[in-house]
Amino acid sequence: MHRHHNQKLAAAKACQKSLLYYTPVAEKVVANAQRHSSLGTIEKVRLTVDNPKGVTKRGADDDVLQYYEHSALKGSVDAQLTLGHLHFHGARGLPADVDKAFSYYSKAAHAGEPTAYAQLGHMHAQGIGVGQDNLTALEYFRKGAAKDHPASQNGLGYMYMHGYGVERNYKKASEYFKAAAERGNADAQFNLGAMHIGGMGLKKAYDKALHYFTLSAHQGHTLALYNLAQMHLNGLGAPRSCPVGAQFLKAVAERGPWGAMLEDAQAALQASDAALPLQLYGTLAEGGFELAQHNVAFLLDQHFTHSPRTPLLGMVGDEIAARALHMYQLAAQQGNVEAELRLGDYKFYGFGTAVDLEAAVSHYRAASESRSAQAMFNLAYMYAHGLGLSRDYHLAKRHYDMAMETASEAWAPVQLALLELRFLQWWEARTAGQLGDPYEYLSAVAAPLLSLDALAEAGLEADTLIILLLCVLLGAVLLTRQRQQLQQTT
Repeated sequence: MHRHHNQKLAAAKACQKSLLYYTPVAEKVVANAQRHSSLGTIEKVRLTVDNPKGVTKRGADDDVLQYYEHSALKGSVDAQLTLGHLHFHGARGLPADVDKAFSYYSKAAHAGEPTAYAQLGHMHAQGIGVGQDNLTALEYFRKGAAKDHPASQNGLGYMYMHGYGVERNYKKASEYFKAAAERGNADAQFNLGAMHIGGMGLKKAYDKALHYFTLSAHQGHTLALYNLAQMHLNGLGAPRSCPVGAQFLKAVAERGPWGAMLEDAQAALQASDAALPLQLYGTLAEGGFELAQHNVAFLLDQHFTHSPRTPLLGMVGDEIAARALHMYQLAAQQGNVEAELRLGDYKFYGFGTAVDLEAAVSHYRAASESRSAQAMFNLAYMYAHGLGLSRDYHLAKRHYDMAMETASEAWAPVQLALLELRFLQWWEARTAGQLGDPYEYLSAVAAPLLSLDALAEAGLEADTLIILLLCVLLGAVLLTRQRQQLQQTT
């Protein structure tokens, strides 16, 4: 009981500490979002074994852009809208260019496209790329709202809520917001939440405000995320909860423009060795960016795997592994399943830490619960060999089956593992468990027949020979299965 109480106190202190970091950062993001400026989209690239350099398919983007530009010239409204969005937000490698965005939106609006009406209304209302003009904004919003376009309805509601270009009218504002919110518009859902929490023309109701903020936040609305954080931290419409509030603040903090450092790190990775990108990713990783934590861990992991004796940022060997382990721990704490899996590997093999099979089991179980087929396979292997837990062939078989059901590509390795599992069961039954581990026993038997030096020279060990034998058996199984399928079709 006393230990549990201390754990709760430690968790509470850790949460309060995280608030000290996330709150001022989130407030800067909110202040920037309230200015309604157009910011470039940050491309977040997660490094993987298949894409260790974080290379984006830029050539494909160029082809797509050329297609849209060609279609837009021929009068395609969809292409004009798409190019307007890409230039407005700065995506697919394009820098933000509100002048080009305005040009494409104007062409689409000329064809009567309501989405273009909403975008032009927004640009005139906020003075983005054009002079601020409430009357022109109202004109565009009304054209879009006449076609029941949600973003236009929200824009018109916003003008009535603040009295921009019209007399302030909360009733009309709420009607337009409701119409747009029912069609899934995130801004309208947020605005309705704001009216309920502030009692603007509506009865103050925290539960309804929480409802609309939640709907909006599910679509990634920054201000809605921030308001949800404040409501959970202060117990408004929901039980007071520091962990929940901190998670919302973290989500807001990661939307800051400093996230552009991720792109700088990615560019450095493609242009140089790992040292510079590690420093750039490392700055963000220490600030709590899960993606950066993952990428730092991955780069260190790759270096330790392939060049453990080569110094990296003053580290070598187990020092590199220990740093990677730390970053994987930070990423896993934020729900990164791949990091949880690698933590299990590090504990299993003793990379950068002492071997701890029980800890490996714990990490593999956590990753398995998040549907990681590799973690299920690893747990099955540990059950089969009694590593870190009691040997249990039934549970080993169950986890192998789960891995195969979760990922189709696991079929071949699972079939091989099942052959080994049958061999282990046969060996235990045949020897009544008196000869111990079959690999150790067969190694001792094979030693006089084939010297250890000869095995080493060939790059083989006893367990490797057994695996090769099992591969041959698996090949026989596959061949038999193919023949049976051919017989069934003839």
